[in-house]
Amino acid sequence: MKHTRSTVSTFIAIACLCCLGLRASAADLNTFVDKALREPVLKNAGMTTFAAVFDMVKDADTAADKVFLDHRSERSLRRHQCRLRDSWTKSFGGYPKRTPLNARVTGVVPRDGYRIEKVLFESLPGLFVTAHLFLPDEIPDCKPPYPGILICCGHSGEGKGIAGYQRAAVLAALDGFAALIYDPIDQGERLQLPGKNPPHNVHGHNITGISAMLLGWNTARFRIWDGMRALDYMQSRKEINPKRLGVMGNSGGGTLSSYIMALDDRIGSGAPSCYITSLTELCDRCGPQDAEQNFFGQLAFGINHTGFVMARAPSPVCINCTHGDFFPFDGTKKTFAVAQDVFKRFGWDERIAMLDVPGPHGWQEGTRSGSVQWMRRWLKNDAAALPLDLDRLRKISAEFNDKQSDCGLVKENAWVTETGQVRDLPGARSVYDIMRDELTRIEKRRKSHSQKKLRGIVRSAAGVRAAEKIPFERSLVSVKEHAGIKEIRQVFSFPSGIKLPAVSLIPGNSTAAPVLIVAGDGKSNHVHTADKYLAAGHPVMAADITGTGEIGGFKHKFYGSDHLDEGVGQMLYLLGKSLVGTRAEDIIACAKSHSEACGNASVIICAGTSTIVAAYHAYAAEPQLFNRIDTISSLPLAWGDVVRKSDRYSFSDCEQNGLRFYDWIDLYTPPPKLSASGSAKIESQPAQQR
Repeated sequence: MKHTRSTVSTFIAIACLCCLGLRASAADLNTFVDKALREPVLKNAGMTTFAAVFDMVKDADTAADKVFLDHRSERSLRRHQCRLRDSWTKSFGGYPKRTPLNARVTGVVPRDGYRIEKVLFESLPGLFVTAHLFLPDEIPDCKPPYPGILICCGHSGEGKGIAGYQRAAVLAALDGFAALIYDPIDQGERLQLPGKNPPHNVHGHNITGISAMLLGWNTARFRIWDGMRALDYMQSRKEINPKRLGVMGNSGGGTLSSYIMALDDRIGSGAPSCYITSLTELCDRCGPQDAEQNFFGQLAFGINHTGFVMARAPSPVCINCTHGDFFPFDGTKKTFAVAQDVFKRFGWDERIAMLDVPGPHGWQEGTRSGSVQWMRRWLKNDAAALPLDLDRLRKISAEFNDKQSDCGLVKENAWVTETGQVRDLPGARSVYDIMRDELTRIEKRRKSHSQKKLRGIVRSAAGVRAAEKIPFERSLVSVKEHAGIKEIRQVFSFPSGIKLPAVSLIPGNSTAAPVLIVAGDGKSNHVHTADKYLAAGHPVMAADITGTGEIGGFKHKFYGSDHLDEGVGQMLYLLGKSLVGTRAEDIIACAKSHSEACGNASVIICAGTSTIVAAYHAYAAEPQLFNRIDTISSLPLAWGDVVRKSDRYSFSDCEQNGLRFYDWIDLYTPPPKLSASGSAKIESQPAQQR
């Protein structure tokens, strides 16, 4: 179905000041409106949205810690762990079915004391994973089957081919472990979108994250599954003891090792590095991280960074960190203290440790060596491996020189495939192919719904409450009149702490439909828009809804984003909320108030940029409240097209699992186009719901 737009430019030809009985010139009206909309309603309000949402994150993070601290029996802790893991797994869509690995070795490189096998396997059909398996040389004191360590890579363009990550595998092999290190998607030999992968590959993970979110999945679903299938491969090798497996990694690899040690019962020891902190400190200091590091509703059901450490306690965990990390060290200490308290309570003291070394973000020689030492204790039953000698490990971190050390295979030498890219292999698929297949499947099954049923679905999926159940208070700031127009400055306050500033401009004796202007760039940038509606006789309210205009200040910019509101959108995501649903409720609250002030007339929503998707949701949730939707910018892509095109899109315009129920663009059918002459009645026909 083709969607058209009712644009405010159609009012130019019909605007006539004499129709309003105004006593001022057009220039005078413009000056009045300009001042009314540009002057802030709130004082020093820029960071209020961030502050309100951050406070919710902080409270939920603290509450999640408290639940762990409140457990007084192992039985109650076990029950809580099961609930958390179940809710967490459901939040990213569960796991795919296991399929044949079709593994093969494409090359073997002998080294001093070990060998490296270049391994290729399929975590899903056609989804190739490139890896290196480091195997110790067999000597009298070191014979197979060896305990195995899975090594997860951080966000490096070369993936497994980075010297620091190879070094970890070298240390493991020289200490008698089999170590498997593999490329994540969009890194190393697994770049998926030619021409769309900038040097910082988190961009690729976020492109994946957008489509995955719309399908009810998460980038982490693919990342976790790759890691679990890597464990499957390790267990298939006769040289590796299938019951003695550990996981470690740094940065983004610290993230994945945290997930895998928490979710996979085969892991006997974990050592994540440069990741574990607290969500409170993280969101405060640098904001939510890329798509795979945020799960829908995780704080609502109690998974925070403490949860990653505690999910399989007493499975041993060594938290590795650096003092100057951008993952805040203060948060690491806080999370470690909470987990340590619980471990000690149940007599598991030795099974948790924190290894901290000086330096910036990154896998230091001391944390690599300490992680291998930790594995020796728990995978080889070497009691003499502990306690960790922190002074020694900090010293070797400061003195290490990678140019004078064995760092395995790097760059082209690390290639498992001939061309250095799995996408060149026959039958190769990407996660985007998998998601497009899933979209096709759900679109075939998705049903058309009546307006009434769709209303309920939208409310449930987006978390939009009925108009009468949205709690808010309206407070007046000032009321004055100029040239026959009443100016009402007001604030809409919500229990969350979010306050929406709004300005109403009400012409005398107006009979046209009231208009609510909400735009991503704020009301102060739409003076001209308000002028046109006023000139056509419409009462206008211009409001800055959550994260826009004078309340649109944010402390941090989200990874790889040009949209400042994505960071706060991701914080809401952690809480099981969406910015789409939040803004839809804002629109409904403001429209309800504006409608009542105008004799309960239905309201025209005028939306632009990052408020359009929210406006469609507001309309679908409360169609009786609205007249139509006008847009002052081009429409965003339909959700289905985002998946089909593998495009970067704003997380703030997305709804977790939304595509399984509807596409946002199907929530509203615009009124008929204007005639070629541009003439039309000011009040268009009400939009019809499909």
